[in-house]
Amino acid sequence: MGRIPDRTTRPTARLILAAVGLLWLATVAGCTSDDPSAVGSSLGDLGFDLVLQPLNADQDAGFAALSIEDPDIPVNRQEVLYLGEQGGTSSSILVNFDFTDIFSEDFPESLFTDQNIKSVRLSLTKLKFYGTAVVDSSDTTGNVTSGVTNIYYSVRMLDAPFDTTAFPGPVPPDQGVELVKGPVDVVYGNEPLIPLYKEDFLAWLAEGGTRGFIISAAAGSDPGLVGFASRELDSYNELADVAVGTVVAPNFVVDFDSEDVNFLMPPVADTSTFDAIGPVPENPDDRFVLRTGLRSYPVLRFDFSGLPAHAFINRAVLAVTNDTTASFGNFHSLVISELPVDLYTTPADTLTLAELGDAAYVVTGQTSLDPTFNRDIRFDVTQAVQRMVNQVYEGERALVMTAGEDFAPLYDQGSLDPEFYFSQFDFLGFAAPDSLRPHLEITYSLSDSLVTGGNGGGQ
Repeated sequence: MGRIPDRTTRPTARLILAAVGLLWLATVAGCTSDDPSAVGSSLGDLGFDLVLQPLNADQDAGFAALSIEDPDIPVNRQEVLYLGEQGGTSSSILVNFDFTDIFSEDFPESLFTDQNIKSVRLSLTKLKFYGTAVVDSSDTTGNVTSGVTNIYYSVRMLDAPFDTTAFPGPVPPDQGVELVKGPVDVVYGNEPLIPLYKEDFLAWLAEGGTRGFIISAAAGSDPGLVGFASRELDSYNELADVAVGTVVAPNFVVDFDSEDVNFLMPPVADTSTFDAIGPVPENPDDRFVLRTGLRSYPVLRFDFSGLPAHAFINRAVLAVTNDTTASFGNFHSLVISELPVDLYTTPADTLTLAELGDAAYVVTGQTSLDPTFNRDIRFDVTQAVQRMVNQVYEGERALVMTAGEDFAPLYDQGSLDPEFYFSQFDFLGFAAPDSLRPHLEITYSLSDSLVTGGNGGGQ
């Protein structure tokens, strides 16, 4: 695993510590003698002076943006193909088709003639999350009024079949001429059928062999990353209802004059290019990012040196602010875990999903968070902060924010893992106003009871 040296200048953040002064009440008798546990001593029968005094401290130990790799599911084995551009990430779809010996008893070679072929189309199947566009019939411009991303599809042939191991990466060169029949137009619905020239298909069929194609969003398309079913799709619940026998991966659909049944030709390989990937800031002053699909998980480490000695942590809340105008994607769980700081380097590092799962100690989380709606997000991290402050562990720990991975079963929603949907939470960074920047809100107690081991000042 590659390591990146620590930076000499680290970002700073306010660690908001709400110090609740504790006074013995004159009427309290006895003392607190409970044995201390891993997270601190019991409060016993103590009275509170409810005067809040803010105490500020800097984030001293740094921030890390962790890139998480899952070698078991590379991009070409993901269940979803992504097309479009959003948040600095852009992707096209690559497909390889094998035209060698496609004929069968049901579809003999004699069917595939210029006179008998009615049409050839390229079919895609959109995930239902990305919606079905509805055209306003009274709008002569053909504009879509549902707010769903509209795509002008472009299809070109590659110079050679693509290498499935080469992506994420730049699109292959020599993309050839446009193959879409007629002027490029928006193709609506969850199952767009993109018209192609039958003469091209017959030429590919006559020559045989494997050919590669690129499907991209042409100029004029709405911004947005849209997900389509790949040949690896198993999660059919994420699709709208499709007819029995439908090939949900990109496929050629051939209609015949002499037959009522269409010929469906599936690909032998497909992938998203992710030819541009939105930057994940290593300096979190302006913002920091949690991303699924191509996982990126932020690590926050706070300096507790501003806490008075013998402070008892009553409650600790991690507060972050999600910029809903920049974030996008489907609902996700967000999970907070403790992570040993010697596992990674700052400001960025790469871990495998297995390494992260083995090292993370899950603290808390929230389910069904909408990146485009949920703005102020708070996590109760009391026990984690108690353990850190009381130095329960050998070595230091930080807090890592992840999606609902398998190692956090309470927050692992359904059967979909975080690589399925490409989503992004953009959080305001440490240079934001006090109430919006990431911070810990800690309430702690001070008393003679805790300082002297529970004897009430030498009782």
